[in-house]
Amino acid sequence: MHLILAAVFALFTTDVADSLRTTDIEEIVVVSTPKESQRLRQQPLSSTSLSQDAMHERGIVDVKDISATVPNLFIPNYGSNLTTGIYVRGVGSRIGTPAVALYVDGVPQVSAASYDFNFANVDRIDVLRGSQSTLYGRNSMGGVIRVFTKNPMQYQGTDIIFDGSHVVGKAQDGRNDGGGFGRYRLNLTHYHRISERFAFSGHLFGDIGDGYFRNEARGDEHIDDSKDLGTRMRFIFKPSSTLNFDLTVSHEWLKQGGYPYEYLGTVGVPTTPDPTTAVGHIAYDNRSGYRRNLTNAGLTIDKTWEKVLLSSVTGFQHLHDKMSLDQDFTDVNLYTLMQKQNINTLSEEIILKNRSAMLMNAWRFNYTWLFGLAALQQWTSTDGPVEFHEDGLGWLNGLVNGMANRYMPTIPGDGYTMSFAFNNKIHGSSLAFPGTYDTPATNFAIFHQSSLNNLFGVLGLNLAAGLRLDYEHMNLDYHTWYGFHQTYSLGGRLTYPDGSVRDGMTLVPESHFDVSDQLQDKLSDHYLQFLPKLTLQYVLPATSALQRSSVYASLSRGYRSGGFNIQMFSDLLQSRMQTRILKNVTDVTLPVVREQPSMPDIAKATVEDILTKMSKDQPVDVKAATWYKPESSWNFELGGHFNLFDSRLQTDVSAFLMDTRDQQVSKMTDGGLGRVTVNSGKSRSLGTEVSLRAIVTEGLSLDAAYGFTHAKFRDDDRDTFVPFVPRHTLSVGATQQWDLPISAWLDAVKLHADYRGAGRIYWTEVNNAWQNFAGALNARLSVVKKGTELSLYASNILSTRYQTFYFETMKRGFAQYSRPVELGVQLRLRF
Repeated sequence: MHLILAAVFALFTTDVADSLRTTDIEEIVVVSTPKESQRLRQQPLSSTSLSQDAMHERGIVDVKDISATVPNLFIPNYGSNLTTGIYVRGVGSRIGTPAVALYVDGVPQVSAASYDFNFANVDRIDVLRGSQSTLYGRNSMGGVIRVFTKNPMQYQGTDIIFDGSHVVGKAQDGRNDGGGFGRYRLNLTHYHRISERFAFSGHLFGDIGDGYFRNEARGDEHIDDSKDLGTRMRFIFKPSSTLNFDLTVSHEWLKQGGYPYEYLGTVGVPTTPDPTTAVGHIAYDNRSGYRRNLTNAGLTIDKTWEKVLLSSVTGFQHLHDKMSLDQDFTDVNLYTLMQKQNINTLSEEIILKNRSAMLMNAWRFNYTWLFGLAALQQWTSTDGPVEFHEDGLGWLNGLVNGMANRYMPTIPGDGYTMSFAFNNKIHGSSLAFPGTYDTPATNFAIFHQSSLNNLFGVLGLNLAAGLRLDYEHMNLDYHTWYGFHQTYSLGGRLTYPDGSVRDGMTLVPESHFDVSDQLQDKLSDHYLQFLPKLTLQYVLPATSALQRSSVYASLSRGYRSGGFNIQMFSDLLQSRMQTRILKNVTDVTLPVVREQPSMPDIAKATVEDILTKMSKDQPVDVKAATWYKPESSWNFELGGHFNLFDSRLQTDVSAFLMDTRDQQVSKMTDGGLGRVTVNSGKSRSLGTEVSLRAIVTEGLSLDAAYGFTHAKFRDDDRDTFVPFVPRHTLSVGATQQWDLPISAWLDAVKLHADYRGAGRIYWTEVNNAWQNFAGALNARLSVVKKGTELSLYASNILSTRYQTFYFETMKRGFAQYSRPVELGVQLRLRF
């Protein structure tokens, strides 16, 4: 269970001026979890904590907003809540399994499609960097994000927050001046403690935006509009001092447009028809967007005895969503994707640990221990048909005809030469590749950690060792198919020595075929992961200038799950479809060719050999084409936490080395029909992190966070940087608060400014596209009177234009860019 003990100076207490005073967050908020007993900065790991005040000052309303605020953390904004790609210390991907785990009030949020949610009543966010797999298991090799909502046992009252903002600036180069963007947010939360045994909270929120970017191919409509509505309830019941129940239930409904991708031109020789979309413009003909219904429930039960604590954390998640996507992102009507997901996840974790250290006099140390069992079952059903439209069918026909005519020989005759005109056509207004895919996953784990404190009698020297055995089994039950009507004819052209041509000869009259095919079967895979961790920490002796400071070294192994790429099936079916088409062609062409009296035998044999090879069924290894292996890494870290001058200066430093195997990266399929996760060999990440927080005067505080990552692939045949991993991340900020006399009309005035940036970021594995270091300057001015706070804020004050996302498909490049300056006003009330 998460016990959040708020101090007297929490936000929106009666004395609001004092509540806004800058203090040490770990002095006013203590978070205890079943897996840790120490304050976060006393643990031997790299971490960042953001209080509610810090989130408010920086305008953090969802998980993407913490990007770059935390050293070496990058979360690209690519225009949808469908999934959250989190990159930290050289690992991460946009699809597939996440590299960073997310917990809300101790309950895991398993699907990356649920990471991006409303942060309105969140009290604190902890970001733990580096592998946490020993205690947290699958998909935490890059770290863990822990989100804590306000505890109604410790916080009572009603909070109302209204926020409205508007983009008023223009992009620096004047392109894509969407204009008219307005966003409005309303949050209402009530916290009530009925007795010392029972308390509850209820939260309602709404977030509506009318969009900024315009789609020129659809009448300049705003394409990034959004509506987000939801509720969250929390109930805490303490029937006795040794038993505690904590139940949380939430539901969210989301509808948003997408995706604001500018066309940046070709990066090769595209095979699809050329669009009329101008470079630097957003123009695609089919409406895209995302809808989601998300329900989460979690129950934590804590039972304490004199010497041990037993915790049970049960989680359930239901997600039903739908993504509509114009996959070519141009005004050419090629193909679309309509993906629907239905995901149900049930998780259980049981932890038993001792409450007080056992004194081992013979060995002169104190001993603490922890045992845990974890189980997870996830049922995922996906319906993801790719559909080719008018231009797409023309492209497919061109592929088949072009391939056949390219290899057809020119046959010499008696005073002429003959060439062939291969003409195949798929009929209809569209061609769909429907598919249903069930991908259940089962995970079991057992883990243990022992801690030896004051090792060998040395006060402050602590050693911890842990091991997790993590077993995972995944299945894929797939069924995908297609069907269409095909016509085929073969013409001929005679060319005479004088240059004259006789065209329009019919060698094979038009033939008609009904073509269909399907792929249907079941696949599975499983693996067992050993996840050890070893840490050595030394707590420095306390002095007047140095208190609760420590240095540490750690070695750990992390992993994230493998899986199946269901979007590969469209490419597999397309390849089989071309073979089926050519098989029909061969069946009717060879008899005609064999009966041609004027064609030499060697020419007949050549044509027969070409058609036979092109129509021969190639074996399809579905598992090899769709399965990607688990990713694993060894992580070594040196670091320290230092509290200087009565904690008025807090400094955290670390250096790390990560060796990663079977690195998972996202890429477009070779056929361009979707994005998949692939294993891309080995990589090595080296880096450093520094965080500073200083209380300069009673009202002035400064903070800074810097991260450096050098992440490169280690294969012999390449020397490139890992994509989507910024070389540098930087966040600097300052907060000045002026407390006014009691007789004044206002209680306090507060000014905050910060700058957050990241770069250079390579967007592709071959490093042919990148974003140099860029960021945004933000500011907020607040005035406070008792339970009322009014704020004016500005985001991206300098209207800096930079890429937030880039990708390539069908030999064309596309990017999403930042919005210019946005001005807003926020009113917060507490009753």
